[in-house]
Amino acid sequence: MISIVIPLYNKAKSIANTIKCIQNQTYQDFEIVVVEGWSTDGSTEIIKKNATEEPRLRVLMQVNRKGVTPARNESIEAAKYDRIAFIDADDYWEPTYLETLVKLMDDFPQAGIWGMNHGFITQNGKQKNTELIHAIYYKNFRGIIYNPWQYGSPYWTGAVGISKTAFEKVGGFDNRIIFGEDIDLWYRLMLEFPCAYEDKTLSYYRVDAENRACNNTFPLNIHLPYYIDKYAKHRKDNVDFRKYFDLQCLYRLFPYALENTHNPELKRVLSQIDFSQQKFSMRLRFLCPRLYDFYTKIK
Repeated sequence: MISIVIPLYNKAKSIANTIKCIQNQTYQDFEIVVVEGWSTDGSTEIIKKNATEEPRLRVLMQVNRKGVTPARNESIEAAKYDRIAFIDADDYWEPTYLETLVKLMDDFPQAGIWGMNHGFITQNGKQKNTELIHAIYYKNFRGIIYNPWQYGSPYWTGAVGISKTAFEKVGGFDNRIIFGEDIDLWYRLMLEFPCAYEDKTLSYYRVDAENRACNNTFPLNIHLPYYIDKYAKHRKDNVDFRKYFDLQCLYRLFPYALENTHNPELKRVLSQIDFSQQKFSMRLRFLCPRLYDFYTKIK
């Protein structure tokens, strides 16, 4: 048995198709927990109608309308089963996705997080993910990743399963983080538990969906790098993790450096980055962010 959790806000064009792709799974021992964030586009009415027709679907109205991170915490808290799968309200699973994920969980029960590769749905149809680092280095891989920081996290929310027990042990999603809250949880699970992965593409991210959170910009204090302090011990004890984590932070911090190099919050975070472990080009872009940006554009 597995609980599927879905945060929902203003996805009226997509949610019915997402529920349908779940109902079409070859593995049918599931429940669906939707936390509805008080949508204004008709999503609430659509999902409640679905619930009257699908007994395995529960709809919870979000407490205090606080956003996607608390919504995910609320949905997992309400989940009946220890095994949790994630799908957003506009993403898609192939019919054998859950069957394959559950088999991975069965074969590697010691893990706290399990995942697969993912693809993209564009106007041109489905496309497999072949260019990201994990798609290259974990090609044809199935099993436990013993040093996930060597090539980086292979996990994406719509292609991940976790243990509710492990989730509770690491403290769940960090409600302070709106952008990168899922990545933050995967990192904490990966630091505490074995990580299982299978190189199959059975889930898809819909690039052109409505109301995409990643289409927006966010203040630094609700962004993952702002909370670098919480990883102080792991960054001190694990050089591979420090190098990888710092690099991911730097990619996300560069737009803020372009905007204002004198931002005290940015300076605080950058002061904790171990630049000695990064390539010279990365160090250069933060020494002269506007010049670096200009150079890369004309190049």
